[in-house]
Amino acid sequence: METRCERWETAPDLLEQSETQALVRKLIDELPETYRSVLLLRDIEELSTEEVASLLAVSRTAVKVRLHRARQALRTLLEPHVRKGSV
Repeated sequence: METRCERWETAPDLLEQSETQALVRKLIDELPETYRSVLLLRDIEELSTEEVASLLAVSRTAVKVRLHRARQALRTLLEPHVRKGSV
């Protein structure tokens, strides 16, 4: 099985990856602040649930619920782009 590290990235592949990352970042910015902050801290900064809860002064349960809702909202925002084939 070929992994990403074992194959050469072509310029179009890199461009597409860059465009996808830019789109996801743009859509994350559209999320409500309570969802955006949890998503960024957990999925981008890779902090633990406990660390995020402490930083935001909320319970671990609140972090988990907000993260789940943030991911659902992001998926909903991405869906039209996936259908158009732009992701």
